[in-house]
Amino acid sequence: MDNLTVDVCIAGRGPAGIIAARQLALAGLSVIIIDSPNHKIHKFGETLPGSAIRLLTKLGLQLIIERLQTEQHTHGNYSPRVGGNMSFWGSESPIISDALHDPYGFGLRIDRQRFDMLLAQYAHVEGTVQFSTNILDLKKDRNIWNIQLECGKSIAAKWIVDATGRSAKIIHLLGIQRHRGVPLVALYRTFKPAKSISLSKTIISSHKNGWLYAGKISEHKWVLGYHTIPKTAAVLHNSPIHWDEIIKTNTVIPTLFGELEFEKNVFCHDVRSIWLKQSLGDGWIACGDALLAFDPIAGQGLFNAIYTAMKAAETIVQYDQNQDVHQHYLTETHQIIKIYENRRYSLYKQEQRWLNSPFWKAHQMNTDSNRPNN
Repeated sequence: MDNLTVDVCIAGRGPAGIIAARQLALAGLSVIIIDSPNHKIHKFGETLPGSAIRLLTKLGLQLIIERLQTEQHTHGNYSPRVGGNMSFWGSESPIISDALHDPYGFGLRIDRQRFDMLLAQYAHVEGTVQFSTNILDLKKDRNIWNIQLECGKSIAAKWIVDATGRSAKIIHLLGIQRHRGVPLVALYRTFKPAKSISLSKTIISSHKNGWLYAGKISEHKWVLGYHTIPKTAAVLHNSPIHWDEIIKTNTVIPTLFGELEFEKNVFCHDVRSIWLKQSLGDGWIACGDALLAFDPIAGQGLFNAIYTAMKAAETIVQYDQNQDVHQHYLTETHQIIKIYENRRYSLYKQEQRWLNSPFWKAHQMNTDSNRPNN
C-alpha cells in the first residue's frame, strides 16, 4: 500500500475545497485533495453574487470573472449579468431591487460546471496533489490522521478539511451531529420563453405550495425552479405534466414570459437548511455546504463556500501560533448561521396569504431552539 504524508487533506473539490487548498498551499503547507469520482452536480441558474465576485477579486482570481463575462462557448453561452430581483412575495405586486444600488454591484448567472472548471484552473497552486477516489475510513493517532482511500492508498495528515458539500462525508465518518431544517425540495427545468427574453432580473414568486424562481442562463434559455415539500415534489418529478397546473395558478410567470417551452429533463435536489453545531474540532474543520448549506431563498451559497473556505484555511495556518483562532472560527460561523436563520424566518413570515398551507406552516416556524450558541 502506498502511503502519503501531507499537512492537510481536503475532502471535496468544489469551490470550498479548491479555495481552501489554494490558500493553504500559498501559505506553504503541503495539500492533497480527495474527490469522489462519482460526484456529479446538476445545478442551474446559480448566481455568483457581487459580494462573491469582490471576494474572488480580493483573492487574486479576477481572471475567472473576466472569462465568465466575455467568453463564447460552442453554443454561444455566457454568464449574463443579474440586474437585481423582481419579487412577488406577499402580494401580486412586484418588489423590485436594482443591482445598481447594491454596494457589491451586479452578480452573474453562471453555469456551475463551467465556473468550477475555471476555478480549478486559475486557483491551482503548483505541488497540490489530487486524487479521484473515495475516503473509506479515518482514525487519529498521536495528532495524525490515518486516512484510508478506496484506491488502496493511505494518507497521514495533521488536518482534514470537510469540503464535500451537503453530503458532509467526513462529518458523517466522524459521527458529528448536524442540524437539519424543514424539508425542502427544489425541482429545476429549463425553458425558452415566448417573451421577456432580455430581462436581466431574478424572478421570485411565492405560491400556495411553495415558491418559484426563474433566472436567465443563456441567450435564449431560462431555468425555472420550484421549491416545495417532498410529497408535492415527488408528484411533479414523476409527472411533469403537473407543472402546467403550477404555472396556471401562478399569474406571474405566464404574464412575464408568455408560453413556456419546457425541455424534457426535471432535476431534483434536497435543499433544506443544514448546519453543523460544531464547525471544527481536534485536527478537523468544515467549510462550505458541509458546514452550512443555505435554503436557496438566501441566495448566498457560493459566497458562503468561498468565504468559509478562506477562513478555514486561515484557522489552520494560524493554529499553532494562536489557538484562539479556533474559537474565532466557531464564533464567526455561529454568527453567520444566526444571521441567515433570522433572515430566512423573516422572509417566510412575510407571506401571509396561505397560512393553512402545509408548506407555509412548516417554513414559518421559529427555529430559535435549534440555533447554536456562542
